Amino acid sequence: MRRLASTLLLLLPLLVSLAAGAQSIELEDLHLVSWDDVPGAIPSFAGPVSAAILMAWHGDHGYRELLEDRNGDGRIDEADTVLLALEFADPMGSLDGPVWDPRLVDTIAVYVADRYPETFELLVYDPSFPEEYADHMGRPFRPTDYPGISIVLLEEPSHSAYTEHLEQMRPGVVGIGFEPDPNQFSVSRSAVLAEEPDGWPVDLANTDHDAFGPSRVLETLLRKDGRWAFEVGGWIPFETFIVLVPIRVAESEPNGERFPEDDPGGDPGDPGDPGDPGDPGDPGDPGDPGDPGPTALPNLWVTDMTGCWSWSNDTREHVIATVTGIVHNGGQATASNVWALVMANGVSKTVSVGTLAAGAQKTVSATLDLGSIDTMLWPAQTSITADPSNLITEADETNNSTNSAFPQSATCH
Repeated sequence: MRRLASTLLLLLPLLVSLAAGAQSIELEDLHLVSWDDVPGAIPSFAGPVSAAILMAWHGDHGYRELLEDRNGDGRIDEADTVLLALEFADPMGSLDGPVWDPRLVDTIAVYVADRYPETFELLVYDPSFPEEYADHMGRPFRPTDYPGISIVLLEEPSHSAYTEHLEQMRPGVVGIGFEPDPNQFSVSRSAVLAEEPDGWPVDLANTDHDAFGPSRVLETLLRKDGRWAFEVGGWIPFETFIVLVPIRVAESEPNGERFPEDDPGGDPGDPGDPGDPGDPGDPGDPGDPGDPGPTALPNLWVTDMTGCWSWSNDTREHVIATVTGIVHNGGQATASNVWALVMANGVSKTVSVGTLAAGAQKTVSATLDLGSIDTMLWPAQTSITADPSNLITEADETNNSTNSAFPQSATCH
């Protein structure tokens, strides 16, 4: 049994050396919202939308007050992210013109510090930020003007900063543009940890369908040619990177992600009727875990793993594997911030499972590019490991990893 303090804030770096082949990091449950999803919006709403996506991510991963059920439909999803973006539009000045970096940072800092004081650092990768702040806020930049949150100024954004935060499962607001023009904002979502001839493959949440096309995800490259830049119809500088980093665990257990499919049924805090302790013939309900108490632990395991493959396109260039399994929490406490490492023939992808209440389960799935069929090894070896970085304190990790394989005949339908 491995034990790890529940107050651990930073995930251990992913063990990308476990497998040969291109490793990738992907925040699959990042909310994907564009400015044109916001009623009455204009392109400058990409800034508020990006900030709202960032709040939604942390809201879904332990800090529920950063995104709550704003429309009262009993769910917390992209519709609530849209409403939060609408709220951010006024302080960011979106209706008056373009959003500038200082307005975006100011809005995020005030919003977060009001809900979780002394809980986060706000990292700003942009050495020219103080000058921009003075120009657009009309006063000098002073971190002490933002009580309850630490704003840290850092060097220019880079590929290493982009990937290091993804490895810690932290997205960031990405600002791209040419000085002195305002930036176009998006949010970091994935990275392939193998450089291609033209750059490092990454993708961003597409917050502007007019500029970047209809897909919810903007697939692009990041490379350094004097400074780091993204390929978006040409190489556009990576001007700023804004990352929210928890430095303290939220005081209360998050109650988000309580969707119908996640509900284990009943009240896990209700001990039920234990019966008459003097009557051995009435043991009560053996299926009720009872009151978990302060020492209760989650217990994760993986079952029902399947795999299949398909072609990447009509020209049959690459084999694309789809690996699926079910992650269970059989313990007596909620497991928050759960991740799963999905692998096939040495290629891996880390996906977010989210919050699992005691007795709950979720299906996880990932698609993996295994390369040319000429280099394939059959049967394809697959595995899913819940909690690959050992963040969750578990009573038993015996079954948190499952291995399997699928033959060449297992094509996806």
